[in-house]
Amino acid sequence: MKLFKTLVALCLFAAATPAYAHFPWLTISEHGNVQYFFGENPADCTYKLPGAIAKSDIELVTAKGTKEKLELSPIETDDFVGRTTSQAIDRNSLLQSQVTFGIYHGSRLDYYTVHYGGKLPASLEDSNKHSSDLTLKANLVDTEHGVDAYITWKGQPLVDADVQLFCEEGHQDASKKTDSDGKVSFTDKEVEDGLNGIMVGHTLKDERGTLNDKKYESTSHYLTVTFKDPQDFEK
Repeated sequence: MKLFKTLVALCLFAAATPAYAHFPWLTISEHGNVQYFFGENPADCTYKLPGAIAKSDIELVTAKGTKEKLELSPIETDDFVGRTTSQAIDRNSLLQSQVTFGIYHGSRLDYYTVHYGGKLPASLEDSNKHSSDLTLKANLVDTEHGVDAYITWKGQPLVDADVQLFCEEGHQDASKKTDSDGKVSFTDKEVEDGLNGIMVGHTLKDERGTLNDKKYESTSHYLTVTFKDPQDFEK
């Protein structure tokens, strides 16, 4: 039964995402270097960066809400392919990026990428005080029972959206739909030790336009967010 449920979850995930199912991810290494890569999950970091992803801006969001553009250089090793900073930054930093990937099967793909460094806030009010300013975003809150994610689109709750949770090793630990407040709740058991990542998509079927003289019939927006298990800070 467990295998059947896993297969069903994977099928639903595949139906809601692009065929190649690769997304940009942001993390900060144990040495404080920013890492930006393109993969299926937070553990998949050896895929070559496509053109638009290789040129996207990465910003540090300060506690005052100002943004500082970071300089990242390409790097390619056996264990990591992507971009990284040459100097370390504060590991508690909030990072964000937004980029238009291109047109895929008639839909314009926009990617939104966030890394929440440090311990997550314990209230939505505190989370709102220091969060990304992206069109598609997730405010994360540390609760008694796990982590709540509040998903918004243009400042409004994104209702009935599928949100996937991944562990540091890349396994999908949970998949849930947002409620009327745009919220999903992940338990302490689902949020594993170390790095965790969430992914959520939002498609606007009737949003048409042109990109580089090519027409698109819809837009597809995908957000990835990485964060550390709040319980890691209590050890």
